[in-house]
Amino acid sequence: MRDTSKDLLIAIAGGAFDQHDRVLEILKSAFAVQDGIVDPPSSVTRMTVEGVIHDAESGDLLTAETVTKEMVAGDEAEGTIVGCLFTRIEEDANGPLLYAYHLAVDPSYQGQGIGHRLFDTVATLAEARRIKRVQIMSRIELTELHAFFTGMGFSQVGTFTHDGFDRPTSLRFEKQL
Repeated sequence: MRDTSKDLLIAIAGGAFDQHDRVLEILKSAFAVQDGIVDPPSSVTRMTVEGVIHDAESGDLLTAETVTKEMVAGDEAEGTIVGCLFTRIEEDANGPLLYAYHLAVDPSYQGQGIGHRLFDTVATLAEARRIKRVQIMSRIELTELHAFFTGMGFSQVGTFTHDGFDRPTSLRFEKQL
């Protein structure tokens, strides 16, 4: 299998970004595998383009975009967005942290290192902001995702219980930078 993660541009979507619909498409397709597995259903199932815009404006939207020959040559051509991850700065009893959420990679690109590249960029972003911790949550049922996070150096630091449930529904993971 070819490692396409080397052929990617990881960027923070700025004011001129106009591909929120593509980000929503990736979110919906990547999170579709959770249907019938996680309870309650992911908020992504209810997300709209307006929600993507809101989350992007409330923090950062990182995108993974394929690199085309035109981009390498310096032309204005765009690649295809194949992954995304949102972040926002939060604070808890231990100080500031960068919270990452809604990691999504187009299913046809999964397993090629794109999620790792997005998280490498999150770590760089946190360090540039002098933030020493990154956190992410994962539903309890998604054990393969837990292994993905721990493989990147995250440790489980807590649980979260959604409203209306009498048991934890998510695990909180943290990485010290």
